[in-house]
Amino acid sequence: MNGMNLTMMFRSISALALGVLLTLWAQPSRAVDPFADYDMVMYERPGFPSVLIEDVFPDGLLDLWSRALARPEVELQRMAIDSMAIAHQQGLAGVETLRPELRQILDASDQNRDLVRAAAQALIAIDSKSDADRLADAAVEYGGTVAQVIEPALGAWNSDAMKSHWLQRIGSPAASGNRLLMAIEGLGALGAEEAAPTLVEIVRQRHAAPRVRMAAARVLSQLDSSEVVGLAQSLLREDTYRQPLAAIMSIELLKRHNDDDAIELFKSLLESPNLAVQGGALSQLYRIDPEQVDQYVPRFVDSRDAAVRSVCARSMIATRKQKNIERLAVMLDDQNPSLRREVAAGLVALADQQDLKDEIQQRVFEVLRQDSWQGCEQAAVVLAKLDFKASGPRMVELLTHQRGEVKVASAWGLTQLRIEELLPAMLEHAQQIHAGFQSDRYNDEMPGLSDHVAHLFIAMGDQSYAPAAPLMRQYLPKNYSLGLHARAAAAWALGLIHEDDPPADLVTIMVGRINDVYSLEPESGAVRRMCAVSLGRMEAESALPDLREQAGTEAPASRACDWAIEKITGDPVPQFPPRQRELTGWFLSPIPTTKP
Repeated sequence: MNGMNLTMMFRSISALALGVLLTLWAQPSRAVDPFADYDMVMYERPGFPSVLIEDVFPDGLLDLWSRALARPEVELQRMAIDSMAIAHQQGLAGVETLRPELRQILDASDQNRDLVRAAAQALIAIDSKSDADRLADAAVEYGGTVAQVIEPALGAWNSDAMKSHWLQRIGSPAASGNRLLMAIEGLGALGAEEAAPTLVEIVRQRHAAPRVRMAAARVLSQLDSSEVVGLAQSLLREDTYRQPLAAIMSIELLKRHNDDDAIELFKSLLESPNLAVQGGALSQLYRIDPEQVDQYVPRFVDSRDAAVRSVCARSMIATRKQKNIERLAVMLDDQNPSLRREVAAGLVALADQQDLKDEIQQRVFEVLRQDSWQGCEQAAVVLAKLDFKASGPRMVELLTHQRGEVKVASAWGLTQLRIEELLPAMLEHAQQIHAGFQSDRYNDEMPGLSDHVAHLFIAMGDQSYAPAAPLMRQYLPKNYSLGLHARAAAAWALGLIHEDDPPADLVTIMVGRINDVYSLEPESGAVRRMCAVSLGRMEAESALPDLREQAGTEAPASRACDWAIEKITGDPVPQFPPRQRELTGWFLSPIPTTKP
């Protein structure tokens, strides 16, 4: 990428975009896996401690950026400052030493607005609270994106540097919506009680923007003004066109109130046909006391709104009453995935109460015996966690369910129940799936198909079920179409089945798998890892030369080889020191020095 393109790219970074970048740098990325909640014990037995990784920056990076600040080109300066802010969030030490240069940019007259924004963002990133007054002056002078960066930070710092400006602004009819919002939220952060009368007037102004009125109501609830109860009641007398907004603002105003007047107002709002109002009122009653919601559960538990149903569920879980168990069990089949998982977790927690456990198991079992995939999936999870072994045969039946979620949940449930009598049926099902793969009726693109086979292999291996060994062997030859986890699970399970009598040909096959690293299509790391674990578990001494050749690095498969060597010889697994990873890709970086 040439210099002009780089300049154009960095010019496009606005204050908002930089804020997003700063947030993303601090958050790990997460892969999307619909079956990730169903842990596979093979990745934990044995488990290996992660090698620590220390992020380091190129030598001389900060010095180079400080020199860029001294250049006259505004765009170069801005790019350097934005990079400093991002690097500081990633741990670059010393950015705070450039405070004088950043302050100088703020203090310069007739300065470039984007450069001021960048300098302000950097000072905020290094938490330079001593510059609050200087930042406030810049927010007033430049406004726009500069103010959008500075004013929320001053509120978060609990600085009153903008307090007088904010108080003046909320009383000005000329203030724009965004500027009003910043002022209201800033005063709320400061707990400025003197703002309450003006905020009350803003809430009453029917012509004001709804978001501004809502913000004012939210801050009034934080200020705990004595007027809020009366204000909330008066809002409900507005005309019907505005009624939903008035009701929602009333709820917002009383979010910190637990008195009888607030309870009666929340209960009255349950008569509203608006679902958002119903959900808000129920949430506040739940906050005050879940028992306040209990009498309304029959009326609202089947609401079209997931938020309303969620409050009902949380109330039933919190009140721990046997009469509500049947309703909770039915909610395992809710259309909202987050809600049904919340209910499942709640039922498992309620089962700790002995007088509820039998009722929970029976009601959840009724859901499992039905055919709805949402209910069957969550019911399998609950009953497996409760070790309800009577559900085992039904879980075997559900292995043939058309939905992958049910297949995987049932197979995972069988790994938890460990019912020996069901192993033949589980093997028969796994054999049918393998036959389907061989005939091309099935493929690994079918959701949950290979994953649920992996769980079955784990269950059979964990119980040393020898009749499954011939089928598992068919998963060892390199065939990616059978699924990554299923092949790895087969290798892992075979080590348990043959722990005391390792067949020589099986050892040879597994050695071939761990050595397959240089072919055009190398073996997967997961399969190599599980083959190494099984060789160690079977104490296959003949595999030692190959294990030693593949051991000694930080890769999981190599760590497994180290573990196997320890199992066979007693030689301890090596401990790796933290590894340094240089963070690169900066718009301006020092030229690496080449050693002669």
